[in-house]
Amino acid sequence: TASALKVAGGPVVPQPAVKPSSMSTALQLRGGGMVDQGVWLKAASAFFGLYGVGFLLAPEMTITQNFVVTPDKYHSFFARNIGLCILYTVYLLNYKMDVAAAVPALVAYMAICAVVGPVYAELKLETTPAHKAALLMVPFIVTGLLAL
Repeated sequence: TASALKVAGGPVVPQPAVKPSSMSTALQLRGGGMVDQGVWLKAASAFFGLYGVGFLLAPEMTITQNFVVTPDKYHSFFARNIGLCILYTVYLLNYKMDVAAAVPALVAYMAICAVVGPVYAELKLETTPAHKAALLMVPFIVTGLLAL
């Protein structure tokens, strides 16, 4: 019958497809933040790891470079242990954890270390001008937050 061939309703007008922005697509494809997590983890690990190497292999030099003090054997002892802890942490984050878990862990660790380390030292201890380099942790923390 003719009623079986009749189209119900009016003509179908195609709606233009709404495409997500290329930025949001790229961020989603990459897994999130504005900063690539893998690149951030490597850069922050290199920065943090260099302090670990300095404290482990040249504790007296690292201490005198950053503080107005003559280190004794106790300072050196603690500095070597701090260096080992930093290097082991960097190793675990880079080789034993997934990047998606390592980045928030390192951002939090760096934020806590920044407060109890360089920020405290700048406010309460006699530091050298070279110690200001430790405050570069702040941009790493900010970019780390952008990587989340």
